[in-house]
Amino acid sequence: MTTIFAVIALPRTQAKKTVSQEMDSGFISLLKRKDLLLIYCCGAGGLLIFSPIFNFLPYRLADAPFHFSTEQITLIYFVYVMGIFIGPLAGRINNRFGGGNTLIAGTCVLGLSLVLLLFPSIIAVIFGLLGICAGFFTIHAVAVGLLNRKLSGSHGKANALYVMFYYAGGWLGITGAGFAFQQAGWKGVVGFVMCFLVIPLFTGVLEKKSDSASAVD
Repeated sequence: MTTIFAVIALPRTQAKKTVSQEMDSGFISLLKRKDLLLIYCCGAGGLLIFSPIFNFLPYRLADAPFHFSTEQITLIYFVYVMGIFIGPLAGRINNRFGGGNTLIAGTCVLGLSLVLLLFPSIIAVIFGLLGICAGFFTIHAVAVGLLNRKLSGSHGKANALYVMFYYAGGWLGITGAGFAFQQAGWKGVVGFVMCFLVIPLFTGVLEKKSDSASAVD
């Protein structure tokens, strides 16, 4: 009789529902935080800029004035190794100069590097790609660091949201750049992604103000 009463009385279904509700409210509350939402958008904007460049790069290098072979184009992708070194370096720069200043610097490097990609010179392209890797990985590393620094809990949920925004930004970037490439070729791709530099730049400016306010307090 006691066993039957326990089966009937214990709120097993309700407990599962409560856990689910807590998860939902946790994600929603994290999305409602404007400071975190800006960081999510910063990560999304970074990959939105970065992914189309490397996805449409083969079309640029195979076309005039380069006419590169598949093997030559593949070798150019070694610039991606830059990301291995930029992550730790960006962390040190962030600790010394602040997240806001580092985001602004990374965005400026990214913007100047995009301009280099418009020149019909393989030297300009290589330096442009190196700069894009440096700028992007700086923005990404600083954004993740700022996100976790702003949290007192729910790190797993917050980082899951960051990853979702991050890859959604990459998907939107490649999709949008595809239409831009159809309309205006390589210049269309570069022009399209340059429009989104405002996201990490704006995030950096706000973070710099926040750092300054904290220093005054």
